[in-house]
Amino acid sequence: MSTLYKIHPAIGIARVGDSDQYYIAPDAPGALPTEYSSAATNTGAFRDANSRLLKQAAKFKIYQYDDAHPEGIEVVSGQNGVASIEWTAWLASKKSSWFQFEQQTGSGMGPYTANAQRPASGSQPFANDQGYEQNNLNNPTIPDGSGGYKPTDKDAPNNPLRYNKSLNTTPIPTSINDAARQPLILDAGPKTVNGPSQRQEFSLDSNQYPFLSTLKPFPISTLGSAITDASGNLIILGGNGDSGTTSDTILINAYANNEGWFDDISDGPVTAKIHMDDQTVVEVDVSAWVTVAPPAYAPQVINQVNMYDNMYDIFVRKLGANPALYSGSFNTGYKPSYPDEIVPILSRPAVYQYMCNIPVRGTSFHGELLTDDPETFRERIYDYIRGRGDQYQANPKSGPAENRSGLMPFLAGDNPISNNTISKYLGLTETQYFMLSQYAAGTYTTSPLPPVGAGTASDIGNLQNCVGGAFSPGIEITWITRNTSIYKPLPTGFGPSDFFRINAKAMSSLTQYHLSLDNGANNDYSGGLEPGDLSKYMAQPWQADFNECSIQNISNLELNSPRVATTNYWWWPAQRPYAVFPQGQAEQLPWTRGFVSDTNANNFSDIQMVTCWKYMGFVIEMNEEPKYQETERLTDEINAYSHEHGTGN
Repeated sequence: MSTLYKIHPAIGIARVGDSDQYYIAPDAPGALPTEYSSAATNTGAFRDANSRLLKQAAKFKIYQYDDAHPEGIEVVSGQNGVASIEWTAWLASKKSSWFQFEQQTGSGMGPYTANAQRPASGSQPFANDQGYEQNNLNNPTIPDGSGGYKPTDKDAPNNPLRYNKSLNTTPIPTSINDAARQPLILDAGPKTVNGPSQRQEFSLDSNQYPFLSTLKPFPISTLGSAITDASGNLIILGGNGDSGTTSDTILINAYANNEGWFDDISDGPVTAKIHMDDQTVVEVDVSAWVTVAPPAYAPQVINQVNMYDNMYDIFVRKLGANPALYSGSFNTGYKPSYPDEIVPILSRPAVYQYMCNIPVRGTSFHGELLTDDPETFRERIYDYIRGRGDQYQANPKSGPAENRSGLMPFLAGDNPISNNTISKYLGLTETQYFMLSQYAAGTYTTSPLPPVGAGTASDIGNLQNCVGGAFSPGIEITWITRNTSIYKPLPTGFGPSDFFRINAKAMSSLTQYHLSLDNGANNDYSGGLEPGDLSKYMAQPWQADFNECSIQNISNLELNSPRVATTNYWWWPAQRPYAVFPQGQAEQLPWTRGFVSDTNANNFSDIQMVTCWKYMGFVIEMNEEPKYQETERLTDEINAYSHEHGTGN
């Protein structure tokens, strides 16, 4: 093969923190940090000597692929004729400029309402796939005559824009490209570092954004930093986790859309050039992407459906990534690897009991999931696992499997909130479900999958440490990751190192402070993503969703499923715990214990999370029972906030 240079990980995950110090994002799934910016950390893993929360940094490396190195070999400054590596990254936050988030509205993943006519089984895809609602502009919002806004189609959900009264913007979709909306995009512009031990800041120009210094309770001045290490590798740091509003009143009244608010969550492309000793410059062939996210408070716990599972399913079923597994349909002759493709799915539920108070019957049953006897699995377990779509139902008339109660996983789905494009319960991806169906049929192998190169392993590891569902909206990235147009097409002769590559617009075609306000409004990103496009669907500010999405009562939803006695389902306890065991204690307590009480007038605990997220505890695996315990919680700081602002609950 000809020589190709690729940046890994394909998608790097940085996480916010209020410390100037950081640790490097683990490349392995469920791993603790091992590499720090300084030895001056606390006795724990996640705080500095002053107990401030360390940032998680995304580290990018370049790998050379050729006949001698088909799995790739790392490119290092000062070695093998390489003089230096020149990196360019561009971070932006588009959240405050995008459409308001309303579950799956605008995703193209299903019918508008519970009463929408569904196609005959097998004729078209069902929920969680390309569906009937094509984009955010299908149902524009218009003034209702009384100062509010309404959809033009009364049977369709609302699709208003996020907006800011102080900056003279409105939620009317037809105003999406108004010049007044441009400052809603926080654009730090491209930053370039060349050579080892360099640094550039993703600072936000106060002349361009004068309102950021007056945000309450926390102003925003930066989206992070671009640093190089001693080997010339790129390290991206995200923001400080700050959120604030331009409004006079600090008010949060929704989990995802709050007028006037900004935060420092961002994302963008990463490119590179290699400067050789002979003065030549080599453009790196395959770029990467970085996205900044909230902290992961149970980092050793893997989500039942993680982002790798989600993206791999799309690459298998839609992009031809594994023809031996799927080519128009799943290959019933495919033998999944028991250690690598079966065990990971079945081993995850047993750990969730340490992040949420699962009923005793559920925790005892989890011990039976991981069996190496396919007959036992088929007879006692398989029928209780939830997939997606009518093909997994004994009675198709009862609706898609993700709207059936009484199945596993016991987690909320993409939309258990309203009857618009409903998805009550989380289901496994179609690829995961197929793997289990093969195992149930006795078609599997005990051999592990072939090993992959270090670069590809970092792609997988970064994504496995992220939420892959439910997407309402999620933690790091939402259902946009199921949209095939956001990815680069697989090249001829592709390999695993080509998976999960974001289709980016060339930076040379972009102008700072003039990024597109409507890119992807029709769900088509075939022209490429811009900085800020990957995270713009997420909650505004991020702390509101992070606080509220602990458990979800779904008894109000009635589509194709009777009401059930147990109506509270968990969201993402692997990332945002609900109930934990404080270190050295046997009693399981709420993760947000000590938070102020909410009232109908204001979501006080959401506002407290805007401040107290950096004081929350991390759940870590122990060599004793309880197996996972909460550590590094700053209880005094949480209680001090509660005493100042109201009575703790």
